[in-house]
Amino acid sequence: MRFGIISDIHANLEALQTALGVLEKEGVEQIICLGDVVGYGASPKECLDIMSKNNIPTIRGNHERYVIGEFNEAVKDDTMKVIEWTRNTVGPELLKFIETMPNKMLHESGFLITHGSPRNKDEYLIKLNSFIASLKFMEDKHPEIKICFHGHTHVPSIWARGHIVQNITEDKTVQLDPEKTYLINPGSVGQPRDKCPLASFGLYDDEKYTFQFFRKEYDVEEAQKKIHENLGFAGRFADRLSIGA
Repeated sequence: MRFGIISDIHANLEALQTALGVLEKEGVEQIICLGDVVGYGASPKECLDIMSKNNIPTIRGNHERYVIGEFNEAVKDDTMKVIEWTRNTVGPELLKFIETMPNKMLHESGFLITHGSPRNKDEYLIKLNSFIASLKFMEDKHPEIKICFHGHTHVPSIWARGHIVQNITEDKTVQLDPEKTYLINPGSVGQPRDKCPLASFGLYDDEKYTFQFFRKEYDVEEAQKKIHENLGFAGRFADRLSIGA
């Protein structure tokens, strides 16, 4: 089966439409979203509508949790203003949809999906020791699960013992080893942070046992225009889309 793996859309409709268009042409049989459909961008309702109406399994990211009232004192003021605007924009039905999202889920095909890490819904897998600890957690607690898909950092990567893939700024297919345990981040659809402004997402083929990264251009200017028009107080969220930071 072929799965489209998307994450960290952040209310960027233009990037989401591009990603879904590519994955449809690739013939994926199911889309899976690893969370943060909302936040930072100007099209939260439209992006949530796509998830809801297409029955896309979606993990609740930290920005979804903020929208339904789970606050974090470390959140910056302009980010919280976007969250408040999002809460008032999406409407009660989509707020209910957010409430149905799980923080972590074991997919029927045998892989784990989460937003932060297999250990913690809010953990950023960035430093070497965090990857090692999460791999050990998987091996000790879930030895039968060989793949965990996660997001949150907005940086695409593959980590396993003896198999690390990083710095993915163009389309790339990676052959996986069935004997290894993997942490796979498809990167961010709507707000990449790896100095590459291209939308980032992936395709997992469980028959070929491959993961294909995609980096694709989308209408950045239109996404930026919407942010400036609807979220005039949050111009930095528009600016960063041009540089992938």
